[in-house]
Order: sequence, then structure tokens, then C-alpha cells
Amino acid sequence: MPDAALAASTPATSNAAPATFGDALMRLWPHGDAKIPGLRAAMIAQMPDIAARYGFDTPDVIAIFMGQISLECGAGLEVVENLNYTARRMMAVWPSRFPTLASAAPYANNPQKLANKVYNGRMGNRVGTDDGFTYRGRGATQTTGREAYGHLAEATGLDLLSNPDLVNDPAHFLESAAIDFIKCGCLPFAKRGDIEGTTHHLNGGLIGLSDRKAWTAKWRSALAVVLAPPANDNVLRLGSKGYEVKALQERLVELNYSVGEVDGKFGRGTRSAVRAFQDDRGLPCDGEVGPATREALKRDLTKPVAEKRATATAGDLRERGSETIARADKVSFVGKILAGTGLVTGGGHAAGKVGLLDTVRDGADQVSAFRGVFEQVHDLGGWALGVLQTWWWLALLIGGFFAIRYGGDIIRQRVEDHRRATNMGM
Repeated sequence: MPDAALAASTPATSNAAPATFGDALMRLWPHGDAKIPGLRAAMIAQMPDIAARYGFDTPDVIAIFMGQISLECGAGLEVVENLNYTARRMMAVWPSRFPTLASAAPYANNPQKLANKVYNGRMGNRVGTDDGFTYRGRGATQTTGREAYGHLAEATGLDLLSNPDLVNDPAHFLESAAIDFIKCGCLPFAKRGDIEGTTHHLNGGLIGLSDRKAWTAKWRSALAVVLAPPANDNVLRLGSKGYEVKALQERLVELNYSVGEVDGKFGRGTRSAVRAFQDDRGLPCDGEVGPATREALKRDLTKPVAEKRATATAGDLRERGSETIARADKVSFVGKILAGTGLVTGGGHAAGKVGLLDTVRDGADQVSAFRGVFEQVHDLGGWALGVLQTWWWLALLIGGFFAIRYGGDIIRQRVEDHRRATNMGM
């Protein structure tokens, strides 16, 4: 794409002159060469070819792309991740890893040690190596982790695993960013002008969203982008409101998808539910309700259940971090402690005298028998109190086994709900 094509015409009512990408970059990245000499000239020279090859086919797509990387690399001033943190800063950034000053102090103002602590064992970084520091964030999109550098190396043909600093070479800086932008699935959202969707795909969340929007606004202004009014395409998407959205939410709830509050506002919860619905039916997971998704919502009466879901076990849900399973495990654990205490401290001694418990292997059957007896005499308060005072260990035993059984029932019900897809949460 010729550089002239990167200039957008201004509205007839504006007196501003059309701007080229080069003009905009020099103005918005005034210190862009401070960390990488010659960076801005290289980017200006490369952008026409990069735009043509990677589908940055409008000034607005370029504005959104540049808005994102301007935030990520600080307009060229933050091209290598700064991990020279104080202990308090570490506690704020990684509260679960550094819950106290004492736990953070050994890593304060030691970027290499800190990087290996927080990054090793994930993102492809190997435990017991310098991978965390070697493959810390670099470049326009802050590529981080051995795995990410490996993927970028495959796409560019550069030996980034041996020399990750190549990401910050002026010859590769812009293209590496464009490849990462494409790989993360940002382009479709950028073409729709969706800054939030672009951010979510590039960042994995919405960190710095307001600043990203501000940078995009600067680039749009610099490139004299004229935003067309939203098309009346009858597509429900993030930000839509009204009775149609409420009907959509009610339909998703009917199909056992959680949307949060049914309020007629297409928020993130509704978008997540739409994406889950689309994924379950092999539709494009764009989180928008267009013709294909509308038809599927009308047609499908029940939620399809994948084989992996239908055959899931408690162990699978436990491994995925199910809070319900975790709570049930705690109930069962407490039950085991109570039952064990009853058997060991009181039950064993009493059993030797009265022959009630010949073996603990039949504990469950014994509890069932005891439960029947207690159900018959529970209304005899004074007598029951006397029994409990004498046979306190029996109360522990019964309570423990009931807790174990209750925890097991919760786990079985949660697994059944998961297999039938009546509960899409964890």
C-alpha cells in the first residue's frame, strides 16, 4: 500500500490537512528513536508493505493497530519489560506470589531473579533456567515467554530463541508486531472498529483499556480518520440495548447459558454466553448475534453436549478448579476427621466393651443402623441427652459419616449437572 494511501481524507467541514503515517508517527512518538536508534525511519519505510501484506487496509485499522502498540511499548520508550520492582510494587502486581514484604524482599530490584520467579514454569519457560528473564517482554507488543518467542520465530524465520533481542531490531520491530497482532486474532475486531475486542485478544484481558482508547483516538485524529456511523445491520453486539437483547438473554438462559442479569443490556456476560453458544454449535465465535446465530437460537431446543463434557469425572472438574467440588471436598474432609476422632478416641474403647464395632470397614453400615435408632428416639430429649453424654463419640461418628455422605452427594450432583450441561459454571 503506497504511503499516500495511508492518508485519510478529512470531512469537508474540516480545515485540517490529510496526514500520512510518517507525519503521525513523528508527532506521536517524539522519542521513538531513544531506545532503538533509527526505529521511526524503519517503521515509516516498512508500513506500506506491512499494511498491504497483513490486511491493514484502512486508516482506521492502522490507527487501532498503532494505538495498541503505542500503549504496549510506550511509544518506543518501553521496548524491554522493566522488572526492577520494589517489594511493595511486587506485592501489588503479584499479590498471590508475594503476600508479604518478607516474601517479596529477596526479589526487590533484581530483575533477573524476579523474572525467573514469576515467569518460569509457564508460557513455555523451563523451571530452573533463566528463561523467565531471557524471554521477558520485548518489542511493540511485548512478546513474553519462550513459547511466544518460538511461535514468532516460526512466522518470521528469525532465530528468536537464540537471540530474542531481534524483536527490537528496527528491521523486524514493525513486522513482528503485525504478526503478533494477526496471530492473536485482533484484525477482525480492528476492521469493525472494536477497540475493546482488539484489546481483549491482544492482551488476554482489558488491562489499560482507557489508555488504549486514548492512544487510538490520537492516531485517528493524526490520520484524519472519519468514522462512519454504525451500520443498521440488525446485529446484536456489545453495547446493544432493548427488548431484543432481553429476549436474547432469556433464550440463552432457557438453553442453560449464564448471562448474568437479564436486563436488556448486551454486556460482557451476554457476550460470553453468546460465544459459548456459538462454540458449542461450530459457529464463528465472534460474540455477536447475526443471521446464523439467530437461526441457531430459533432452531435449537436443547444444548448439545460434547463427548468430553458427557464423560467428565469429578477428577476432571477438580483439575479444572471447580469451586463446588473444592467445597464438597472440604466438607468430606471435615467428615473424615469427625468420624476418625469418634472411632479412635471414643468408639474404639467403647466398642471393646460393648461389641458394637467389630470392624471399622463396615462403618457406613453401622452409621445407618445408628441413624435408625436415633430416628426412633429423637423425641425423647432427656434420654437422648443422656445417651449423647455417654456416647459422645457416637455423635462424632454419625456426624462425620453424614458429612462425608453430604460432600459425596454434592460432588455427584455437580458432575451430573456438568455432564448434562445444565450448569455451565465451575
